[in-house]
Amino acid sequence: MRIVDHGPPRYAGTATGAVAYCPVLDAADRLHGYLWWSDEEAAASFVPLLARGDLNAYGHWFDRLKEARARELTPSQALAALAEQPADGYRGAPDLSATATAESLAEVERLGEAGWVPPKEPIAPRGYRPFPGGAGRTRTERAQHGNWLFETDVSDDQGVPGATGASDDQGVPGAWQLDAAGRPVRFWPNPRHHAPAQEKPAAPAAPLPPLHAGRRPAGRALLGWLGDPHAPRLCRIAGSSGSGRTHLLRWLTAACPPDSPRTDRRVDVLLAADDLTPDSFVWQLARELGTAAADVHELIETLTDGVPRVLAVTGLDRAGAGLLPDAPQRIVEKVLGPLLTVPWVRIVVECEASDLFDAPAAVLDLDQPQWTDPDAYAQWCTSLADHPLPAAALYPSPALALLAARTAPGAPVDPAAPPAQKAETLAEAWWASLPETARAPIVALAAAGGDVDADLWGALPNSGGPTAVHQAADFVLPPQNGALRVWPRTFADRLALWGPDHPTLRQALLPAAPGPHDSARLGVVLRHAVRSGTSVVDLLSDAAVLVHADPASVTLAFAAHQQAFADATSPDRLRTGPFGRVGPEREGDPPRRLIEAWWLAGPVVTAAAGPGVRASALHTWLAGAEQPELGVLAEQLGMMAGHTWRARWSFGRRIEQVHLLAAGHGPEAEGRLLVGIGRAVPTVDPSTGSLIQGAGRFVLDDPSTVALAVGEDGSAHALYRDGSINSILPEDDSRTVTEALVRLRESLEAGATAMAASGGPRPVMVLGDDTGHVHAIPAVDRGEPRRSDTQMHRGPVTAVDVTGYDNEHLVISGGQDGTVWTWMPDRYPMTAPILARDSPVTAVAVATPGQRLMYAAAWEDGLIRAVVTGTEPVTCDLRLGARVVGLAITGAGRLCVATAAGVLGIDLAETTALPSGGN
Repeated sequence: MRIVDHGPPRYAGTATGAVAYCPVLDAADRLHGYLWWSDEEAAASFVPLLARGDLNAYGHWFDRLKEARARELTPSQALAALAEQPADGYRGAPDLSATATAESLAEVERLGEAGWVPPKEPIAPRGYRPFPGGAGRTRTERAQHGNWLFETDVSDDQGVPGATGASDDQGVPGAWQLDAAGRPVRFWPNPRHHAPAQEKPAAPAAPLPPLHAGRRPAGRALLGWLGDPHAPRLCRIAGSSGSGRTHLLRWLTAACPPDSPRTDRRVDVLLAADDLTPDSFVWQLARELGTAAADVHELIETLTDGVPRVLAVTGLDRAGAGLLPDAPQRIVEKVLGPLLTVPWVRIVVECEASDLFDAPAAVLDLDQPQWTDPDAYAQWCTSLADHPLPAAALYPSPALALLAARTAPGAPVDPAAPPAQKAETLAEAWWASLPETARAPIVALAAAGGDVDADLWGALPNSGGPTAVHQAADFVLPPQNGALRVWPRTFADRLALWGPDHPTLRQALLPAAPGPHDSARLGVVLRHAVRSGTSVVDLLSDAAVLVHADPASVTLAFAAHQQAFADATSPDRLRTGPFGRVGPEREGDPPRRLIEAWWLAGPVVTAAAGPGVRASALHTWLAGAEQPELGVLAEQLGMMAGHTWRARWSFGRRIEQVHLLAAGHGPEAEGRLLVGIGRAVPTVDPSTGSLIQGAGRFVLDDPSTVALAVGEDGSAHALYRDGSINSILPEDDSRTVTEALVRLRESLEAGATAMAASGGPRPVMVLGDDTGHVHAIPAVDRGEPRRSDTQMHRGPVTAVDVTGYDNEHLVISGGQDGTVWTWMPDRYPMTAPILARDSPVTAVAVATPGQRLMYAAAWEDGLIRAVVTGTEPVTCDLRLGARVVGLAITGAGRLCVATAAGVLGIDLAETTALPSGGN
């Protein structure tokens, strides 16, 4: 049977010989694909750029070519005609000046996979870089890599450089940041790429701290791994419980401090994972690294600076306090695995399980005899007790020796038994040899479910008080960092069954009015409640508990509730929440809005943050909650924070991250906010924080947009990461603002890096550039561009805003150098910055509500500083839990803040300084 095509004539879609081709580019010189043609074979078609699957314009160009064929044009004539047509804002236009010839159509198709643009100028557009691939990865593969793709000269099959090999801080050009669909968002260059190698100082070897129990061979091996640039970047310290894994890593960090003169002997962070969930693990790690990161994606963003770092993790097997069985695996999959994709990050982790990591690792198993000197171990054993210890039977476990020293002489230990069996046998003998007066205190210690200090031990029910605890302390293992525990943990869990029930423990430990000194007590109560299956919704809804309790225990309690949701809910009703998959709210569970508020405030909810900072962050993310009880809780938290300013509304991110915030101008957008969430830019009412239905909704064609400015004529202008600007014209096709912006952009000698607009007293557009200068131009007439007389910032301008002030324009700018300046184009500039900190500025805002000048700035480390001038200027510092990506101040004086996690509206009219929020 022969099929006859009765449709319109078309060019052939394939060619057997050489073809001509040209790139299809938009106004920002971004590549969309290639048009190719062959007059000899009457063939022409379009090859899309596979790395930009979101902008596949194949159908558009197929229709245009079909129309040209119907006009009986040759393929080359068709391309000439298409090049003369106005460029399509979403699909670009053919650039015939970059026409090239390929030997075959297959070559062009390979270009569509690789993304190379034939050069039409000696210098490519600023910031352009071909995407190396990776869009074909599955969602699971992208999640394992943290949605980052590091480029390197030598990559593995997955495109992840050095994931299983040596660290490399100079051979990696940088990293691609990907969105949830695997599409490229931004390229982060490595500042150390091809930098001249710095000679390591000939520093003498610092004296090493003592390493007892015959473990010097293990210490030397660990130092050897640390100093070997060709060793795997993951080292796993294995061994049974009590083998000294934690002690060895603590020794390593003491021997290799971050400021060591020997660069090959530095450990930057020591993090105990014992009671942590994946979320609290990220928050704690970010705090140790001196940054504000809400998730591993933001954490990796801070690590793209090319600086080598070594992370040490203890207690991974005990993550989740044993109450969340999958916590160790989730920490590996969601945090440590993605971190290992950063080529200059090394991780040494204490972990007995061998199947958690996919990446090959250097393994140091402390149960193996080669890592312990038997003679030194035996000599160490003789120093532990007045009676001889069977060193050969206990070898090579330090904890077994420490427990045997507290046991009656002659305890039977089978030298051939596995370490866990030895520990249980010795624990039984130890318990049998205890005096009766010591048993009740030790049962109380075991019931606490974790390490506690002597004071808290004495407060536990049935402990007998401080005197009994002091006498019993001689029978348990020596304290580590002041904390006492019963070992082995399996035996402690058995003793805990004899301990008090939860109401008894709660009555003994829970103070009537929790305060800053009750953190550990509240943590024991929360962990015991989770372990016993007791609801503590009343505690998790108590402002004093949320502010003063050990934050890891609060996170654990919330996570346990979420896990119970998932276990009790049918799969078809589950959704993804901050702590994993959860079901609908149930009677007797914490409100989901409260759990999300804790998660959103997470980066500042750490033990290091003061109660005022924690209360303030929780207050802001609870603002505007529909449940009346949460509104009361938000107000209580605001009062505990010690400030009179109040957050009025907030909403957290759901799927896409927030990446920009802009104030609207013009008849349609005046007094509104535009929020960039992914590619969508919805309009928000700043008085309520609600989305305005039916309002104009911009769609960005490039996720690397760093700023959005709305002109007085209703036009919107998007500034991309590469310095180009794309204008979205209003319906009446007015071009006043657009033309002014074109003239301003053309006047810049360096690339634009920041942008803002203002409607009064006269419409104006403002740009910042790479050199630290700020530029302004009137938006409604043919005025000339103005540039600041002085270089305000050392390095790029990172944020600008502008407002009307004293019948003129006042421009505020922030820079990579951490300074904030103001400039009035028609007056002399200031001679000094109004704010300065040692952190890059991420956002600025300025307005004149109620005839008072108000400005705000945010820095990379998460601090926001707002200033209201007047007879008595007021300064307010805020930390909300994540890095700020946008600021705006409304005409009523409301400060609107956008972080990657969401947007908030805060009233500062009667603000006072926030305690402990400073530099």
